[in-house]
Amino acid sequence: MEGKIAIAALGDSPEAAFSRHFATATHFLIYDTTSGELEVVVNTARDLPAGRGVAVADLLIGKGVKGVVVELIGPRPFARLQEAGIKVYPGPRIKVQEVLNAIKAEQLAPPLEAPTEASHAGEHGGCQE
Repeated sequence: MEGKIAIAALGDSPEAAFSRHFATATHFLIYDTTSGELEVVVNTARDLPAGRGVAVADLLIGKGVKGVVVELIGPRPFARLQEAGIKVYPGPRIKVQEVLNAIKAEQLAPPLEAPTEASHAGEHGGCQE
């Protein structure tokens, strides 16, 4: 895949843990496969009471990403990304650096065809990363 790929993270560096949930990632590390540059983006929608998944999708659309690597993503943000032509790739619970290595080696799993979690109106019921 060429272009920018966003990786959901629980920190601002490649050594950070991979974020379990799309909407509650603290950061997104955006890797540009063309230039090799890595941009760190703070998830400003993380603390919204509702609609944060769609807000995060809009943030990444605005950054011009072509792909997103995440473990869990709900139906509304998934649909928003698909409508924008952005592929969503599954990501295991590993370090961001391991995801970067897979991108560079062109070894990402095939894109998801459906969301990986049900809608819950922006509530995680106390779910912890």
